Amino acid sequence: MNDTVKKRILFVDDESMVLKGIQRTLRKMRNSWDMTFTTGAREALEILDTTPMDVIVSDMKMPEMDGTQLLGEVKRRHPHMVRLILSGHVEQETTIQSVQFAHQCLSKPCDAELLKQTLAKLFALREILSDDAIKKIVSQIESLPSLPSIYTEIMAEMQSDDPSINNVGKIIGRDVSMTAKILQVVNSVFFGLPRKIGNPQQAVMLLGLEAIKSLVLSVKIFSEFSQQQYAWFNIDDIFNHSISVSTHAKAIVKSEKMDQDLVNYSLMAGLLHDLGKLILATNFNQTYKQVVAESQSSDSQLWELEQEAFGTSHAEIGAYLMGLWNIESPIIEAIAFHHCPSRSASNHMGLLAAVHIANGLDHEEASADDQAAEQLYDNEYLDRLGVSDRVPDWRQVCKAYAERNA
Repeated sequence: MNDTVKKRILFVDDESMVLKGIQRTLRKMRNSWDMTFTTGAREALEILDTTPMDVIVSDMKMPEMDGTQLLGEVKRRHPHMVRLILSGHVEQETTIQSVQFAHQCLSKPCDAELLKQTLAKLFALREILSDDAIKKIVSQIESLPSLPSIYTEIMAEMQSDDPSINNVGKIIGRDVSMTAKILQVVNSVFFGLPRKIGNPQQAVMLLGLEAIKSLVLSVKIFSEFSQQQYAWFNIDDIFNHSISVSTHAKAIVKSEKMDQDLVNYSLMAGLLHDLGKLILATNFNQTYKQVVAESQSSDSQLWELEQEAFGTSHAEIGAYLMGLWNIESPIIEAIAFHHCPSRSASNHMGLLAAVHIANGLDHEEASADDQAAEQLYDNEYLDRLGVSDRVPDWRQVCKAYAERNA
């Protein structure tokens, strides 16, 4: 393989024996990955100033400059890079601090196969977005804006004399951005959980109240959306739609008697499917304002106009960030292809299909134009699955589910 297409990885650890162990472990990947090893954080920054890299994998506890400080500098100087940190469990407090700068946190010592899989997934993920400028923006994101009312509520709960972990879980579960961030934290390999968590309430229980308080009050992983600054962008509509799609997707998955994991994933995929709109609105303010205005005055779909303006859509952007944050692959696929599932490799009735249909049903309910509603479904995909005639059935399933849970 030509060096120009190799993925470049920088490993940083002050223990040379650890680096030698990683080097031996990844020897078979030399044809695919160009790997550099250094024992010092400052030397790492010097290397990065002269040699482009795709990923940095840093130890947490190092002299002079620790892993969190190093990744903070990398984020500032080289925002396009994917940042991983290796941390021992005795360093939990500092590891929690690192979520501001690390996309993922791996436990140390790190299992060789897990490290390989993690890096391979990240490199595959980078193919979702072709635009380096957008990759750079997305790679810098620490938190996403939350509904002002829910942001106020979580801050009040955390600062109260007797905060309730149950209340905290419920509050976070009602907010798209808070849910995404808390799942990133709990699904960090550092916490050593045997399986991925796809439920924000469960995530809060596993992290514990002290960790949540640190994340909310000290690390400040949540931020408040400024409706005044983005008057043209109705965040309430986005959140209400996301909750509806989440509910519809769960109803469809349950009606199809899919695996219990997919029931949990359906809630998360539905809730997070339009996350990319928040990223576009808050990072590409003026351009996205024009795109949204054009979509409201034309017959074109918003995601198609996004493609014209940015070379990608909110679906791919949201999926890319969730992939960086280590969310489960079925959820990433459902987010990435929820408008155009026929572009995916999926050939069965699964999570992607459920979210695509749920999204169409909710937009359909909001549209008085039957012809416009018809364009909400990828008929090529539904024909491929042999389920085109079942949309009316799922419409009734979702309606009945909503009435039961009203």
